[in-house]
Amino acid sequence: MKQAPNRNVIQGRGPRGWRSKGWVSGFLRQEDGGAAIMTGLAIPVLLGSAGLALEYGQLLVVRAEAQRTSDLASHAGAVAYGRTGDTGPMTDAARAVARLNGFADKDIAVTLDPSVAAASGAAVRATISVEKPLFLPRLVGGETSVEVVASAVAGTLPGEPACVQALDPGGGGISLSGGTSLRTEECAVASNAEVEAPCGTSIVTNSLSYDSASPPRTGSCGTITKPEGGAAEIVRRATPDPLAGTEAIMLAATQMDRTAALAPPEQVVVAPGSNMDFGWDQNATKAQAEALGCSATFSQAVWTFSCLGRSTVNLGRVTLGGGLTLRFNPGGGENVTYNLSGEIRNNGARMTFAGGTYNVAGGIITGGGSVTEFGAGTYRIGRASHYCSGARYSICNTSRLVFDGSSSFVLPGGIRNDGGASLTLGTGAGNDFRLGPSSNGNAISLGGGSQTYMGDAESGVFEVAGRIDGGGGGSCMMLPAAPLHEINGSIVASGAIRFGGGLYAVNGYMHMGGNGGGSAECGGETISIEAIGATFLISGAGQEPPGWECRGQAFCVSADYSNLRITAPQSGPFTDLAVIGPLDPARQAGALFTSGASGSVVSGAFYFPNGPIATSGGASADSGGDGCLQLIGSEISMSGGTALASECRLPKAGTVGQVVILR
Repeated sequence: MKQAPNRNVIQGRGPRGWRSKGWVSGFLRQEDGGAAIMTGLAIPVLLGSAGLALEYGQLLVVRAEAQRTSDLASHAGAVAYGRTGDTGPMTDAARAVARLNGFADKDIAVTLDPSVAAASGAAVRATISVEKPLFLPRLVGGETSVEVVASAVAGTLPGEPACVQALDPGGGGISLSGGTSLRTEECAVASNAEVEAPCGTSIVTNSLSYDSASPPRTGSCGTITKPEGGAAEIVRRATPDPLAGTEAIMLAATQMDRTAALAPPEQVVVAPGSNMDFGWDQNATKAQAEALGCSATFSQAVWTFSCLGRSTVNLGRVTLGGGLTLRFNPGGGENVTYNLSGEIRNNGARMTFAGGTYNVAGGIITGGGSVTEFGAGTYRIGRASHYCSGARYSICNTSRLVFDGSSSFVLPGGIRNDGGASLTLGTGAGNDFRLGPSSNGNAISLGGGSQTYMGDAESGVFEVAGRIDGGGGGSCMMLPAAPLHEINGSIVASGAIRFGGGLYAVNGYMHMGGNGGGSAECGGETISIEAIGATFLISGAGQEPPGWECRGQAFCVSADYSNLRITAPQSGPFTDLAVIGPLDPARQAGALFTSGASGSVVSGAFYFPNGPIATSGGASADSGGDGCLQLIGSEISMSGGTALASECRLPKAGTVGQVVILR
């Protein structure tokens, strides 16, 4: 039986081998014979060796050509796969390159190589295998052919991080209309659906990725350009959610469940006590004080009430008549407890209370033009029976009310700070706040032109079970810095709000300007919304606040909120996260900047995995110089002359970069 010929394999980008057998190797093992015979035999051996060297050199040329072609073919296939996400165009592009370089379709194999990471998914491997005959060795019984194999792997490197991402493959993708502009000079734009940027709009970015059957629609205009001019790099690929499954998002979901279960503090209940009514009838007032074992003195329209040496003072109500001043237990230590079964009501000029622990079952009510001051202490103030702007609160302030020092507040009925009034709840950094709802559901309610200041709670708590109504136009509210702000309700603003740093878990909605209003003077400067070092978690649960412009939105900035500023934390688990929208897929409320909400500065990510992010009505936002604005929504839409400038280098947000040979 005839023996099958052996075949050498010459490989590129891997081990190379050359097997040599036949009479020459046998001859070289013989040691006898004459010099003439040796010389005669040496001549053909030398000639054969020269022929073999020439033939091997030709094979090296073939291998080099195969390697060069496989490099080019894998690169072409990777470019096609990056643009389309389809293996058909990938194979066609690689084979076309092979044919241009003299190789047949049967000579090249094109496959995805999942073992090699690439930004577009698996890398593309192109392998060229051709069999070349050997002429000289077959004359001496050697090999008759050799297989030349060359292989290369190409793929896309991770590109610039995406500032703007539309996640939902079944959604509207990224759409611009009405003279809008999106500018991302140092980052990319990505959509898992379509991209629409018709004439009159513009997207300025280095690279854009999409994942739809049709490429970006530009209406025959070059609306997607690089910052320096010319068309931006556009590729087709799916973009994963950069935040899904991260520690921050899992923590956010857990925290929102806890906030949704937050209950209001219990009502304040104390034993009935005797009333103290400080009026112009001196005898009546002094008799009330003596019945309590205390004293009351009167001089020049000023009452001084003293219970020195007492650790507990039990009272009914405390009231002050018009035109009078009260000094309540001056010199009493902060360890004194005051139990009031009724309210504290100031209808006079001024009431000054020593610090201590106050359990006031009937609330605190101040009259117009009065001043009421408390020292540092612990304040448990129940819901009043008195109606204040149509509801019953723990605190109803219509004038000036101040609680000094680091204090603790437990207010089951919340607070109402009426139009033009001023309220200070604690100073310094060591405060605590636990607020419940009034009879109408508001835990904090502000009138137009009011001023509300809350001291920081940097090592304390901030718990609000009820809505925060930021009041009419011209109001100012300064919320405390705290590690965690739990709000089991919505936040609505018509005036200015300065949010202290920390995490805000809002089991409801945030509507800024949904009922009108706008910027106001707050803390010595004109602001609308300011939140430095803050992250907002918004559930979109519960009853939506009224207001047409913000309807259906979990987060909304409207009206004349022209200088909103939000800066995400730069440390901790929520680093670089500014606003996190509803995480429950059943809640698809989104985020909206609209109706004159221009000049917004946001540094951090707006993350709405289940809801859209939209701008309209001349609104604008950017990252403010060195900041970082990233918009991640189910879809992104811009209309009505709006503008976004988004610069960001957040982790896990890379898009497709250039295609290179990886192996």
